Amino acid sequence: MKTKAHTLIIYFLTCIWGLTAQSQDSAENDLNISVVVPLQIEGLSIAQLSKIESKLLRMVSNYGIAGEGYTNKFILYPKYEIYDHKVVEGLQNVHVIDAELNLIIKEVKTAKVYSVYQQEITGDGYSKKEAINQSISRIKTKGDKIQNFLSNAKTKILNYYRANCDRLYQEGSTMVRQKRYNEAIALLYPVPKEVGGDCYDKIQRKLDEAYDGYLNQTCEKNLLRAKAEISKNNNENALEILASIETESNCHSSAQELRTKIENKATANSDGGATGPLSEKGVGTNREIDNNQNPAVSAAPENTRSANASQQRIKRRSGMRAVAQAEFRRTRHQGEVDRAMSEG
Repeated sequence: MKTKAHTLIIYFLTCIWGLTAQSQDSAENDLNISVVVPLQIEGLSIAQLSKIESKLLRMVSNYGIAGEGYTNKFILYPKYEIYDHKVVEGLQNVHVIDAELNLIIKEVKTAKVYSVYQQEITGDGYSKKEAINQSISRIKTKGDKIQNFLSNAKTKILNYYRANCDRLYQEGSTMVRQKRYNEAIALLYPVPKEVGGDCYDKIQRKLDEAYDGYLNQTCEKNLLRAKAEISKNNNENALEILASIETESNCHSSAQELRTKIENKATANSDGGATGPLSEKGVGTNREIDNNQNPAVSAAPENTRSANASQQRIKRRSGMRAVAQAEFRRTRHQGEVDRAMSEG
């Protein structure tokens, strides 16, 4: 009876997890427009810039657009300008500001504008800072005008991707051949599922190829780093590096062998306080043993395999996203994004 109960629980948890995984996977394939706030806007503090960014991220997510910065292709950025500031005298002076917020969606490389939205906002408070804070809190994140602003941009961007799909594929292929895996991932990852068609499928296959290349390239580098740490007798650092190596990479087995040597040496050198190999996160050995010993898990192998496959795909997408984000930060560091925002 207990085994049946466990099986039912795992079955329902697997179904729930599967639905969550599908939702996450769908979100990962949304259209990407990076919300980017200028490093400085006259009269605004860093905290106020952060509040504007939060508002814009909420705005785009309301309409099915991923806004966190992981594409250097299209950006959405604000221009906030205070055009009137007056002080109303009384028992306690009140500051009143009138401001204008312009939102611009632009292609970074060409500085071509895809959509513009304007909103006039006011704020008041016992200081100019309070008045500005209130004006930011009044920035709308929903409405017909906002929907039209984003819909127009989305239509134009999808048309861009469809018209340039083959070119993007060829560029990505060239980058992969040149082992510029990071750049290939950053170029191809943002292509949204809505592009559809054979070209989109080709891009996804090339994206997987680029990510496999990235994992293998990173693995080799980390293996060398780990060996360097071992030569310095920094075994703990070496274990940490080896634990970060993905199971999908070509040199994962070599990394595991090296881990075992370090752990066996640590066990042999211990004074009796350690009774087995060092425990490290990410190895997966204990999880495999638990699964083999748990009859409820083996009772639903098909669901488990399906869930594992979905989990693996989401993990890969998450890894691709991290690489694309890193490339976005590198690009911004080089000034490309900020130059695009300053033009026009």
